[in-house]
Amino acid sequence: MNDSSGIQIVELRLAGFRAFENVRLRFDELTVLVGRNGAGKSTLIDALVFLRDALTDSLENALTRREGLSALLHRSSKTAKKLSIALTVRISPAYLRAFTQRTGLVIEPPYIRAGIVATYGFQVTPSRTAKGFRVEHESIRFDTPEGHAGPQPQAPHRYHFFSREGLSLPLLAIGKPSLQLILDALKTSVRAYRLSPEAIRLEPPIGRTSILHRNGDNAGDVLHSIERNRKELSWITRHLAAITPGISRLQSGTAAGRRLIRFFQQSGKSTRVRFDIRDMSDGTLRCLAILLALRQSPSPALVCIEEIEDSVHPAALSVLLDAVDSSTRRCQVLLTSHSPEALSHPSVTPERIRVIQWRNGRSQLFRLSTGAEEMSRPPRSVGKLLRSNALFTADEPERVESDFFTRFFGL
Repeated sequence: MNDSSGIQIVELRLAGFRAFENVRLRFDELTVLVGRNGAGKSTLIDALVFLRDALTDSLENALTRREGLSALLHRSSKTAKKLSIALTVRISPAYLRAFTQRTGLVIEPPYIRAGIVATYGFQVTPSRTAKGFRVEHESIRFDTPEGHAGPQPQAPHRYHFFSREGLSLPLLAIGKPSLQLILDALKTSVRAYRLSPEAIRLEPPIGRTSILHRNGDNAGDVLHSIERNRKELSWITRHLAAITPGISRLQSGTAAGRRLIRFFQQSGKSTRVRFDIRDMSDGTLRCLAILLALRQSPSPALVCIEEIEDSVHPAALSVLLDAVDSSTRRCQVLLTSHSPEALSHPSVTPERIRVIQWRNGRSQLFRLSTGAEEMSRPPRSVGKLLRSNALFTADEPERVESDFFTRFFGL
């Protein structure tokens, strides 16, 4: 489990979501999604964002942003007329103790000692109402982690909600410690990024947030918040200097109500030349935003970065992946990539690879085959297998067995 958040994302389960009829994505400290363009890598990340949006804002707005439920439903199967999603998280005893101190709410003692494994999910179907959808199931299950030898709760705690108009958890969590706990965890544990150098260059008006936006446009605000921690600022500067030689200092500033980012490069022994954000390349800005995402505070449990190799020189990509690898001690990281250079990094072990393929009219998720795992061990790599078109997968995809809501939640 990562040190900063006290939350670990265990797995995502989906059924009937866009190109995925059925998929089970299990997470490592670093998880790398590999697949051709259009295979479904971005869809899995959007499913995580969709769940967070539905709880943070509302299910109706989360669906509207994605052009409605009909646009999300899997269409290749004639029987797929419902969308199901569930996320499992593991919450540490330290996080639980901090939560009780912060809120004054009381969590059952066995959970305080052992931690909690919590699974939350809901199922949505089309309807002829004004909203265009109906919530068929919404449930939470709490367990203690496997292997815990101490006192156990009498039985797994389960909650089933029966509102059809929207999600009940945000409303019913008020005053209920265990529900407030899982709601807070689900709303803050995942941050996904599709970074835009153009948006970063806009340098928007000064804000107060220390959390990086999805496109990175508030990078200056995040840098400003990190500047208070010299160790973290030094870490970012050191890695960025290895990516863009000559950079010796980063500094946030203000002008006309906007937050600026200034880059200083060494020129000679004692002279520093200042550059503004418009002087920097797309690759430098994108790498800076990735480093900020990895070191933002509070740290999310999972940072998702799409196409990490985009606009980055292969030599700099190795430094960026070094930074990702070292950051897995504080947060999990999910990457998408189809770059042989990225997949050749030592941190990209075969166990961390998930291959997405389009087969039989649907996107499916696979682990590597046993043979491919052995072939990608050092001195070879996953990247070398990709170059030779030998990234062979296991025979069976990663799927949710049976009806998830009936089998797991006990409905």
